[in-house]
Parts: sequence; C-alpha cells; structure tokens
Amino acid sequence: MGSDRRPPKKSLGQNFLVSDGAIRGIISAVRGDDGLPVFEIGPGRGALTLPMAEDGTQIAAFEIDEALAEEATARLEGLENAEVVHADIRKVDLDAEAEARGWNGYALAGNIPYLLTSTILLRLPALEGCRRAVIMMQKEVGERVLSAPGSRGSGILPVFLQSYLAVKRVMTLRPGSFRPKPKVDSVVLVFTPLSRENAPEDREGFLSLLKSAFSQRRKKLANALRGVPGIPEAAALERSSGVDLSRRPEELGLEEWFALFAAAAGRGYKR
Repeated sequence: MGSDRRPPKKSLGQNFLVSDGAIRGIISAVRGDDGLPVFEIGPGRGALTLPMAEDGTQIAAFEIDEALAEEATARLEGLENAEVVHADIRKVDLDAEAEARGWNGYALAGNIPYLLTSTILLRLPALEGCRRAVIMMQKEVGERVLSAPGSRGSGILPVFLQSYLAVKRVMTLRPGSFRPKPKVDSVVLVFTPLSRENAPEDREGFLSLLKSAFSQRRKKLANALRGVPGIPEAAALERSSGVDLSRRPEELGLEEWFALFAAAAGRGYKR
C-alpha cells in the first residue's frame, strides 16, 4: 500500500491496494456515520490506515509481517490516535483488545490473505463488540458468502454467516487495483450484526454441525450425519426437526438448519 519499498511476500499473500477510488470507497464503508474506532487486519503499507488516522479515526492495526509493521509505524509517526501491532490476527482476541482500550464498540477492516479468508470470516459472528466489518476477499469466495441458503451455491460460509450477520457487497475490484496484480478479481463485503429468531445461541455447536453436514455435500443429509457423535439416528432426527434428511445440505434454508440443530441439541448433540 503506497510505494514499493520492499518486495511483497508471496508466502503471506501480499497484494497491496493502490487504487485511490477503491481506498476512498472502503474507508467510507468502514467509517459509516457513527465515528467508531477501527481495528484493521493487515494494514500493509498503510493505504487505509494513514488516511483514516489523518482524519482523526482511532485505529489499531495488526500486521504479521514485522518489516511492514515497522514501515507502517514510521508512516504514522506523530499520529497518537493510531498504532500498528506486530501480531498474527489468528491469535488476537479483538473483543479483549477493545476492552483494554476502553472501546465500547468498533468497526473492523481487512484486506485479508486469501488463504486466511474462511478462518477470519467464521470468527465474525463471535465478535460481540464488532458493529461493522468491511472485508476484502477473493471474488469467488465473496460470491459464495452472498449465496442464499437453500441455493446451489450454499455452504458453510453463507449458512453460518447469514444466520448472524447481514451481508452486502460494497464493490468489486479488478487485479489492476493491486500491486502486484493478483490473478483473480476481489470483492469487498460489509457485515453487520442482526438478530434472527431461532438462530442457535450455541454458535460453535451450530458451526460444528454445519461442518459435519457439508463435509459430504453431495450425499443426502441422513448419510452425511450418520455416525457423527451425538447426532441421533435419521428417523428420530426427522421427526424432531421436521426436516427431510433425504435432501442434500445445500438444499436447506436457514430456518430448516435452525430446526435441525435445535432437534439435534435437544437430543444431546454437543460440539
């Protein structure tokens, strides 16, 4: 992000955002109209970090690359409202970080490496202090996230994320928006918390069930769930849930997933 002072590391999936229009659009989505402080995942060379900090946004950015963290820190020198932390975001508890800073809520921004996309996205529903997350990802993954549960493209990501979050597209970016150019298009999505009636409170347990069901997505649910510890036999689960287990997992809508999990949990299923 900014001038190429050092070669990007392919091992970390580094593609730096250089499009001014994209930077402005993402910053606008991150800021919203509520003045929230911001956590940033992977600031790189500070394409988002620096302009937000210069406009007064309170921001803390987490960068796994020590050299980049030092470079971004140098660019933010003199801006007391901004900091760069050398850390692996997979090991960071954002809610705890917010509490330590006295933040009652926060926005989250991230141009995340493609290899970490699913790992980071699946953590979003558990972030109690996150009021808005603006995440850039590979377009193919973003399209899956936006798929309607019950449609052909459905899977773990759309079912789990849409159970707890509203998801909208902000923009699509071509490879020319980055240096070096990736081989694929990217998409920026915004996630905001929502409250769905009947959505499972046990989010880890629900995610575990989804992983089991979609691990064999071409099989009928009765076969995919057979032998999963704690899952009752198919006939009993069908009676309790009202869900036809002769269908494939991608065919179920959200309410059917909620009913299926409630029935499994009621019969002793735990993560």
